Amino acid sequence: MSKHRMHARSLLCMIALFACTGCLPEGDVQVRALPAPPPEQPAASLPRELHQRNWTGRLNQGSCVHASLVNHLRWLNEYELGERWRSTYSDGEWDTRLRNRLDAAGIDYSYTIKADPRFLDWATATRRGAILWWKPAHCCTFVGWVERDGRQFAAILDNNYPGRFELTPREQFVRLWAGYGGFALTVLEDPASSLPYRSYEVIE
Repeated sequence: MSKHRMHARSLLCMIALFACTGCLPEGDVQVRALPAPPPEQPAASLPRELHQRNWTGRLNQGSCVHASLVNHLRWLNEYELGERWRSTYSDGEWDTRLRNRLDAAGIDYSYTIKADPRFLDWATATRRGAILWWKPAHCCTFVGWVERDGRQFAAILDNNYPGRFELTPREQFVRLWAGYGGFALTVLEDPASSLPYRSYEVIE
């Protein structure tokens, strides 16, 4: 046998040895599933460091609709779009013009003008949240329903008071929301990922 063939054969044996080393388990590994934590509340829990404060535009008007949309877009991982929107639009806004501007930008969305709580149920279930008319002549970011002591509350990020979420009982919220016009809108992008958690543990 030539030296070349002997070298090649030795090399193949070494590769096979390394491939087999550690392949066979020492014994069966037993694991136990851990319960999933309860869903995060609120569902669209934008970190406070990303809360956008309302600002005054060139017409000396508040920009609450645009600030609410910026918060919403940041939660949906659309940071560049949110910053572009903030630098482009300001001052007062109304629902039809907002939708026209979203259409012009090629942004997909869903909306209601009937204060339908099922829309907010869906916005919570999909973890997207929404923007809506809330308080007199004001727009805020709806970040989901939350449960407290067996009751359901709307969690609201008010761009005039960033850094916290305001809670209002569901029935009261829906009634007042209808009185403020009943408009809500959700951009159809994927939200931020849910928080990671440990799903199993090894049984010794």
